[in-house]
Amino acid sequence: MAAHMKEQAVKTKTRPDFSKQLISDIRWLLWAVTLGGLLLAGYCIHQGYTGSLPWLSGMVGLPWTAHGVVCSFYLNMAKSDHKEGGITFESAKANSFLIDENDSPVG
Repeated sequence: MAAHMKEQAVKTKTRPDFSKQLISDIRWLLWAVTLGGLLLAGYCIHQGYTGSLPWLSGMVGLPWTAHGVVCSFYLNMAKSDHKEGGITFESAKANSFLIDENDSPVG
């Protein structure tokens, strides 16, 4: 069997890291808030509301801003882990940058 086929056969489904799961969960929540806000604004307009909708920018804009901050810090963490001296880099370096077929991939 070819080396790449062995590698694929060994892979098992594992849970994503906590930080990756957190980012994924936040994205679903953001879309729910965004669509909910737009639907609520549409309903208000449909019912004849003639006032301004400043709450729409807060309801939708602030969570997206928070998401940007979370992603920024996640990217900073990934950068620090993957440069020399970072935990992921040093772990891979200790294994000569190879994937152990009996264990999960390094990184």
